[in-house]
Amino acid sequence: MNISPLTVLKIYAPVIGFIALTSWYADSHGMSMYELVADPMEVANRASYTGLFSQVSNLLWGATAAICLFSATLIGKQNVKQNDRTFLFLLLSGLLSIQLLLDDLLQLHEKFSRVLYGNQAAISGADQSFSEMVIYVVYAVLFFLFVFAFRKLLLSSKPLFLLLAATFFGLSTIIDMTPESLFGHHLLEESFKLLGIVSWFTYFFRVCLQKIQQHFDHSSKSAFQQSDAF
Repeated sequence: MNISPLTVLKIYAPVIGFIALTSWYADSHGMSMYELVADPMEVANRASYTGLFSQVSNLLWGATAAICLFSATLIGKQNVKQNDRTFLFLLLSGLLSIQLLLDDLLQLHEKFSRVLYGNQAAISGADQSFSEMVIYVVYAVLFFLFVFAFRKLLLSSKPLFLLLAATFFGLSTIIDMTPESLFGHHLLEESFKLLGIVSWFTYFFRVCLQKIQQHFDHSSKSAFQQSDAF
């Protein structure tokens, strides 16, 4: 397989751009590059297992996004009209998973309080809880719109694990709103969240596997029909 210079450029130009942007950000904010390029546990001088639940969660978010986007690309190349909805469903599922990954990775829901109250504001626990609730409501609305837009496809895909994911995420959010002094607060919150992410990954893994199998079945059938025509 020949690889054109344009293909190489498409692959490495965004990475080089990311490196340049990171370097600029560090310089403009008085940060050392070490803080942005080294492993977080190394920078914080903490044990390598610190944040284990979070690391596993990020792996599952990333795996879900990769599977969905790969499947969408594969199905999109088939160029069959009835696949348009499936392609869009998998594409948006992958993008939604990336957004949730970025939220976890960069703690966007926790940092949103700075957007509401300003970087220099003294943020109370109540204000922090309110800002996080705003983000949770936005995610809930997006999830509702997603479900409503693809309700027929979802109902036909045996959405048990997606329902379980929503349930576990809801329980995790409720516990997150309770005082941290509550017995088992962090363990319960993060355990329900991890169960939700596992359910999310399982649902989309099963759906993508089903859609890819249908794709190959259709391709094989089309090839057989074409050969039969001769």
